Amino acid sequence: MKRKVEHPEPSARELSGPRYWRSLDELVETPGFQNKLAKEFPEGASNLNGVDRRHFFKLMAASFALGGMGLATGCRRPEANILPYGKSVEGIIPGVPQYYATSFPLRGAALPLLAETHQGRPTKLEGNPSYTPYGGASSLLAQASVLDLYDPDRATTHTTGGAASTVVAMRDKLSAVHAAAAANGGAGLAVLAESSSSPSRARLVEALKGKLPNAMWAEYDAVSDLPPAAAARAAFGQNVKPLYRFAKAKRIVSIDADFFHAESGALGYSRDFAKGRKVLKANDPMNRLYAVESTFSLTGSMADHRLRLASSHMLAFTAALLAKLSGQDSVARLAQGLNFKDQDKWIEACATDLAHHKGECLVVAGAHQPAQVHALAYAINAFLGNIGKTIDFVEVPQNDAASLADLAAAAKAGKVSTLVVLGGNPAYNAPADLDFTALADAVDDVIRYGYYVDETSALADTHIGATHYLESWGDARTADGTIVPVQPMIMPLFDGLTELEVVARLAGADTTDPYSIVFDTVVQYVEGRLLFHGRPANPNIKRSETLGSAQDVFRKFLHDGIIADSAYATATVRYDQAGAGVLFADAPSYPALSKDNLEVRFTFDHKMDDGRYANNGWLQECPDPITKISWDNAILVSPRLGAELGIEPGGAALQVARKELAEYPQGKENAFVGEVTVNGTTVRGPMHIQPGLSNWTIVLPLGYGRQVSGRVGQGAGHDFYPARTSAHPDFVTGATIKVLDERYKMANQQEHWSMEGRDLVREANKEEFDTDPNFVDSFGIESHAPANLGKDKNMPLAAVSVETPRGNSLYETPNFEGTHQWGMSIDLNTCIGCNACVIACQAENNIPIVGKEQVMRGREMHWIRLDRYYSDGNISAGAFGGPKNKVIPEDPQASLMPVACMQCELAPCETVCPVNATVHDDEGLNVMAYNRCIGTRYCANNCPYKVRRFNFFDWNDRSLDQLYMGPAGDKGMPELVQMAKNPDVTVRMRGVMEKCTYCVQRIQQAKIAQKVKARDTDNVVVPDGTIKTACQQVCAVDAIEFGNIKDPESAVSQAKAREQDYALLGYLNIRPRTTYLGKLRNPNPDMPDYASLPLSRIEYNTKNHPAHGDDHGGGSHGEAHPAADDHGHAHDEPDGHTSIMKNALSTGGLS
Repeated sequence: MKRKVEHPEPSARELSGPRYWRSLDELVETPGFQNKLAKEFPEGASNLNGVDRRHFFKLMAASFALGGMGLATGCRRPEANILPYGKSVEGIIPGVPQYYATSFPLRGAALPLLAETHQGRPTKLEGNPSYTPYGGASSLLAQASVLDLYDPDRATTHTTGGAASTVVAMRDKLSAVHAAAAANGGAGLAVLAESSSSPSRARLVEALKGKLPNAMWAEYDAVSDLPPAAAARAAFGQNVKPLYRFAKAKRIVSIDADFFHAESGALGYSRDFAKGRKVLKANDPMNRLYAVESTFSLTGSMADHRLRLASSHMLAFTAALLAKLSGQDSVARLAQGLNFKDQDKWIEACATDLAHHKGECLVVAGAHQPAQVHALAYAINAFLGNIGKTIDFVEVPQNDAASLADLAAAAKAGKVSTLVVLGGNPAYNAPADLDFTALADAVDDVIRYGYYVDETSALADTHIGATHYLESWGDARTADGTIVPVQPMIMPLFDGLTELEVVARLAGADTTDPYSIVFDTVVQYVEGRLLFHGRPANPNIKRSETLGSAQDVFRKFLHDGIIADSAYATATVRYDQAGAGVLFADAPSYPALSKDNLEVRFTFDHKMDDGRYANNGWLQECPDPITKISWDNAILVSPRLGAELGIEPGGAALQVARKELAEYPQGKENAFVGEVTVNGTTVRGPMHIQPGLSNWTIVLPLGYGRQVSGRVGQGAGHDFYPARTSAHPDFVTGATIKVLDERYKMANQQEHWSMEGRDLVREANKEEFDTDPNFVDSFGIESHAPANLGKDKNMPLAAVSVETPRGNSLYETPNFEGTHQWGMSIDLNTCIGCNACVIACQAENNIPIVGKEQVMRGREMHWIRLDRYYSDGNISAGAFGGPKNKVIPEDPQASLMPVACMQCELAPCETVCPVNATVHDDEGLNVMAYNRCIGTRYCANNCPYKVRRFNFFDWNDRSLDQLYMGPAGDKGMPELVQMAKNPDVTVRMRGVMEKCTYCVQRIQQAKIAQKVKARDTDNVVVPDGTIKTACQQVCAVDAIEFGNIKDPESAVSQAKAREQDYALLGYLNIRPRTTYLGKLRNPNPDMPDYASLPLSRIEYNTKNHPAHGDDHGGGSHGEAHPAADDHGHAHDEPDGHTSIMKNALSTGGLS
């Protein structure tokens, strides 16, 4: 008879520890949220209601529509013999992937990659471990970029005057432009490009300027890092840029900087920061992060102390901080006009902490902040002796490109007759006051080079189709200046041109072949012959007599994926107070903010960037890590402003009356529509209450609302660029907002797959952890019900992975006898919630997108999700009386938790499947037999973690406009679509349940390779570290460990043996193979908000166990108290239960 596990009723006490919530509806317990929790299936599978199909013909699952129009050329290898296997083709085995080094170029920095290819088809991207600063990790955008390669909506043809043209005609056109411009030294020719770190492009641009001295070369990036560069020139008198050494910093202050996401080099910064958060045992050192910001960023979510402050007030804050440190009255005057009375103690405690860690601290300002803020931040670092220790300045090439404003002025004056636009999309994202449409109209001939036919293409006379970077030859530099290759994995699918060829033809270069251009650049650089502006590009080149031939040099470059020792040279700098003072010629002013005088903060979306990824379905469906909105952006307002505007938190529940029933479909955020007026322009969009914002700051995420895009991105979200001007591109004051009598439905995943009323996230302060490393055992039901392991209580950790502790049960569970026993550990203390694991899993496992309408029904297919929880020291469980309580905390803390299938040894999903479609193998994996599954969905209903995903439709086999057509609709996956999938993973169809598999295909590949290597020996155990799951491999902060828990020396076993290891819902006795390491914060005891932090176990214990004998009497639960309480004695663990329970839960062994 199947045992029935009852969830214990929650305590009736008013206070029972810090309360976590995922959404405002959950916080105030709206009827819609309560109705959703009562349902077995939040997906609403049985409600096949009529669907609004307006967007169906705009959207096609990008993961499905990879082939189709214009792909007659097929997939084929590059013609140039560039591959490492070029001399031994017989070593390539069909069915075995090959990996080649390349890089993902994005503005001023590239990300080194290894591209996984299957018979010449790139299908997956990984970080290049040869580039040690990133450790083989990659980013969200890099992972999704492979999907753009197969996008059928990319520019498939070249056009002139609206008519299709040929690649030969485009080459002739570019050569003719050069010939015409050469007649008068380039006068009348202007090129508008995005910034690039490519040495080859820099060499060609210098050649273009040499041959066409009167031509204009301008650069524009919607996302710019010009302010820190301007501040560095003023403060140090050199062309330098900062490189932050977070791994060396014990105290960090972030001034409106999201260095986990928005800053150049964010991947390396995230990795270095996480090194300071790895706490292996009590009393290990841990860094401390102070975040001052107007938005709620990923960096802010990880902060130990967070101060909400308007972006326009950051200059005053930085000046006040420097004044506290230095005591200089001249600096203090920069903060005059702004009352920091409420924040004075916060600033003083922060300054004192920095002063106690001179040379071991770091102050970082956001790239969007003005140059004055950066100059003051540099001054603080100089004063504290951080330069050369936690911050280095490196020499960077001089950029003398004209600005977009210069180009607009020249066009208005009639000085531009031919304009070539290289990449970007200025017609969409240029500042409104520069009016790019008028600029283009003033030019006789506009030539557009772009990957998509977009808003800028609509203004052009000629469109030249661009190649994807996986089809291109090129080079680039990383954030620290290391030169990396961009090499093609496949020939251009649509006969596009590379950027290097376009620039070479405009410059009239003798060599226009991109391969030859890159070859010459690399060889000249390595040999020390490459010059920029008459100076050696690498003055510190380490010459060697054993370089070999030029071919050998280039081949090594391609094989390694980097040029060793090619990073920018470190500069010797000295802070020049007089030089920096030039930036403060005008006294700053700080307008008083209110409901009638709001600040608008423009941010670049985590997924869309500046809008260039709008047609990427993976990124559109991936939820924002903080708001959890997908397929849309919204006007973000603070709880205080929301209350002033009369926006009710319960408005997120959409009530629909149908057949006399009230339905509350969850995932449909029925948002109020608002109008924001700023800079004389009004933009409109849905409004979303976002806790943690500065009270009078409105956040407008950019990158949505594209009007000329592919079928995925067309019309998704709202365009806020018209409110952005060149004078105030990042934030501006003087805005007003009006709430309209309209509603807009958004797909919000924050309430999907809720697990209610349990202690899921377990956190403590570092001070408490040092006192009691077992703090995780004091949360949840485990603290009241120590494991009864009977005769097995002394079982060693390694044995628990293969033997099931029987305890006092009469039933003896079969043991696991496989050579390997797989398990995973996730460190909540280092996870930054970047969502890269979500996209990496999607790319690896052929996971489809389902579209906005289906997401609103709760049918997204992601195998791993990032749950975002809020907590507040003033809110405890039971403190709310239902939906009538409208209190929304203004300044909560956020915690992020990755959740995937836990691979439970006693999996509840297996016991309810009537056809044995989900079973266990002898290595501890909960596996799926797709061909057995009949789609009862009992397993999803019985899964306590809500991690199973059901294919309600043939997501992979139908376009979204055909989902409800049944047999009458078109069906079938084109051949090229099949070729774009990972051939090692089954593509699932309608009626089948799926979930995380621990990347079983990678496990099998490693086991086969080890067996081949072992030959006739018994050495078939896969070495630790050989296998990395997709989520683990992409993770920049190494938050995930995976491996053989049967091996006590493996990294995952070492992680599970740590004191802060715990099992999610472990009391259910389902033995999850995935466990978590509790989260730690390191607050400053001198901070004014230290006592109100909700994360300490002390608070949990004082609220749940106010005194001995209360409710449960005496010391029967001694392990739930602090190790040393106010009674002056320590509590011993009864019968070793706590330690044995930890060992059991570490590998799932609890019975």
